Amino acid sequence: MGNKDNNLLLKGMKFMGIAILLMFLGPVLISIGFKALKDGLYIWLILGIIISTIAIVLAFLGIKNILNGLFADDE
Repeated sequence: MGNKDNNLLLKGMKFMGIAILLMFLGPVLISIGFKALKDGLYIWLILGIIISTIAIVLAFLGIKNILNGLFADDE
C-alpha cells in the first residue's frame, strides 16, 4: 500500500483535462444545435451529443486510471 504508478496518474490526469474541456464544449454545441433546428440544421446537435458522450467516457477512463495509479500493487 502506498505505491504509486506515476504513468497511470499522468494518463488519468490527461484524460480528465480533455474531458473537462469537452464537458464545456458539448453543452454549448447542443444549445447552438437547438437554436439551429428551426433552420433544419441537425449537425450542431448531433456533434454536441457526440462530444458530450466522449467527455463522459473520458471522465470514467480518467478516474479509473487515477485510482489504478494510486492503488497499484507491485507483484
